[in-house]
Amino acid sequence: MIVILAVFNIATIITVIYNRNQARKEKATVENNQSQSEINSIRYSGRWFRDQLKFNSEQMSRFVAFNPAFRGNVRNINMDLNLLRQKMLSEMAVENCDTIRLNTLSDSIGILHANLKKVTYKYYLDIKNICDQQQQEKLEQLFGGMFAGDGPVGQYGKGGQQGRGRGRQFNN
Repeated sequence: MIVILAVFNIATIITVIYNRNQARKEKATVENNQSQSEINSIRYSGRWFRDQLKFNSEQMSRFVAFNPAFRGNVRNINMDLNLLRQKMLSEMAVENCDTIRLNTLSDSIGILHANLKKVTYKYYLDIKNICDQQQQEKLEQLFGGMFAGDGPVGQYGKGGQQGRGRGRQFNN
């Protein structure tokens, strides 16, 4: 009986330590993703668009009307995507992973990714509607290869991926 209780106690302690370490790893991943999102949030703020597109005061006031909603939507979608990716990785890491759960997580990621693309193209069109022809050309350059690939913001630095010449602007 003593041996069984000792084994049970040791198993409990090991489980607690393992779960604590897993929680720390997940927290570090979330904090890293949030930090990257904050950097990108500053880079593509209203001030950044104003400076890049040379918005006048009327254009800026129109931009300010739709920009916060877009940024909030993107932030929420990206947080949800990161959470689902973490869940998927955790499921894949277990010895006998549940492929039905992995399929469900994959489908959910796909739906969120599609929603992100829709929110982004609507945002682009909102900006385009307040721009003159010259600003529209610059806007196209700013958005660059956003719909051409699926890398995260900042993955290729300021100059974009080698051979593309256009930078990625938002998480995809």
